[in-house]
Amino acid sequence: MRFYTNVLSLINYRLRAMSFLEKYADLQADFYHYMVRYGGIKNKTSGDYVTRMKFLAHDYSLDDTLTKDRIDEILRQEEKKRHERSVYTSKKSITDFRAGLIKFHAFINSDYFKRTSDSIMTEIKAVENDNTIKATEKESIIKARVGQGVFRKELIDYWHGCAISQCHLTWMLVASHIKPWKDADNKERLDAYNGLLLLPNYDKLFDTGYISFDQNGRIMYSRLLDKVDRETIGLTNDLHLVKLDERHLRYLKYHNENCFLDV
Repeated sequence: MRFYTNVLSLINYRLRAMSFLEKYADLQADFYHYMVRYGGIKNKTSGDYVTRMKFLAHDYSLDDTLTKDRIDEILRQEEKKRHERSVYTSKKSITDFRAGLIKFHAFINSDYFKRTSDSIMTEIKAVENDNTIKATEKESIIKARVGQGVFRKELIDYWHGCAISQCHLTWMLVASHIKPWKDADNKERLDAYNGLLLLPNYDKLFDTGYISFDQNGRIMYSRLLDKVDRETIGLTNDLHLVKLDERHLRYLKYHNENCFLDV
């Protein structure tokens, strides 16, 4: 009887840990970009904080229920545990956990998502109110924001399918900007060389920064996307862009330096 009780306890623990990790996984890319864009924290340091919080997310719920009192409780528990494991064993680890939890708490209580949404709407209104842009061009620029119109047509003409897999079912492919629309000027927003035509799974990974491409078009994976995750969704090390042009390179460089979760 005790054996089955122990097994059930282990199963419940693993299910709970998976639930905690799933909640955190939904937020970790935004947490990283929040620190880089609004916190003035360097990419490498932001990546370190994200990695430490992922470690804690195995045992604790890191979401909008996190409070300062809960942070203190987590740190007390981690102080007890650090002597019993092979990683994060030093006293400094607890200090680093505290710093990361405080930053995560600030993130979930910030207006990050509203600011991101508002910045896009502000850019759209700026385009609409710009009297130097012709009406037809305004329409093209705004449609490019959602991967439609002339921008999408030119990507289909260039790639003829998914830029990675060569899937030719264009109706299901996403017209994705390499340098994000919100960061680009109007010329870049319509530039076909600032775009990739991607299957939805690749588009989501690229848009959130879990993958990028080097100057030879070879795929790069963020360390936040572990081996099991990659295998689950069929990501291999030999994936690459099938038709890279020199004019893509400056946009890929921007994505590598500003969007990729390089941790």
